[in-house]
Amino acid sequence: MDSFLKFVYVFIIFLAIRLPPAKETIPCKTKADCPQHIYYIIECLDGFCNYWRD
Repeated sequence: MDSFLKFVYVFIIFLAIRLPPAKETIPCKTKADCPQHIYYIIECLDGFCNYWRD
Protein backbone atom coordinates (compact mmCIF):
# COMPACT_ATOMS: atom_id res chain seq x y z
CA MET A 1 0.00 0.00 0.00
CA ASP A 2 2.82 2.37 0.85
CA SER A 3 4.57 1.82 -2.48
CA PHE A 4 1.31 2.45 -4.34
CA LEU A 5 0.84 5.79 -2.59
CA LYS A 6 4.42 6.76 -3.43
CA PHE A 7 3.77 5.85 -7.07
CA VAL A 8 0.63 8.00 -7.17
CA TYR A 9 2.44 10.90 -5.50
CA VAL A 10 5.36 10.76 -7.96
CA PHE A 11 2.97 10.39 -10.90
CA ILE A 12 1.04 13.53 -9.88
CA ILE A 13 4.26 15.50 -9.49
CA PHE A 14 5.47 14.31 -12.90
CA LEU A 15 2.23 15.41 -14.53
CA ALA A 16 2.28 18.78 -12.78
CA ILE A 17 5.75 19.54 -14.13
CA ARG A 18 4.58 19.10 -17.73
CA LEU A 19 1.33 21.02 -17.41
CA PRO A 20 1.21 24.27 -19.36
CA PRO A 21 0.80 27.54 -17.54
CA ALA A 22 -2.76 28.57 -16.85
CA LYS A 23 -4.52 30.15 -19.82
CA GLU A 24 -4.99 33.54 -18.28
CA THR A 25 -4.11 36.93 -19.60
CA ILE A 26 -1.08 38.17 -17.72
CA PRO A 27 -0.26 41.78 -18.52
CA CYS A 28 3.39 42.59 -19.18
CA LYS A 29 5.70 45.28 -20.49
CA THR A 30 8.77 43.09 -21.01
CA LYS A 31 9.52 39.37 -21.22
CA ALA A 32 10.85 39.53 -17.65
CA ASP A 33 7.32 40.30 -16.38
CA CYS A 34 6.05 36.89 -17.56
CA PRO A 35 6.27 33.77 -15.37
CA GLN A 36 8.91 31.41 -16.73
CA HIS A 37 8.28 27.76 -17.54
CA ILE A 38 10.92 25.20 -18.54
CA TYR A 39 8.96 23.58 -21.41
CA TYR A 40 7.55 26.73 -23.02
CA ILE A 41 8.82 29.73 -24.91
CA ILE A 42 7.43 32.88 -23.32
CA GLU A 43 7.14 36.26 -25.01
CA CYS A 44 5.46 39.54 -24.18
CA LEU A 45 3.33 40.44 -27.22
CA ASP A 46 0.74 43.20 -27.38
CA GLY A 47 1.04 43.75 -23.63
CA PHE A 48 0.24 40.15 -22.63
CA CYS A 49 2.34 37.03 -21.96
CA ASN A 50 2.13 34.42 -24.73
CA TYR A 51 3.30 30.80 -24.41
CA TRP A 52 4.48 28.38 -27.10
CA ARG A 53 5.50 24.77 -26.70
CA ASP A 54 9.29 24.41 -26.98
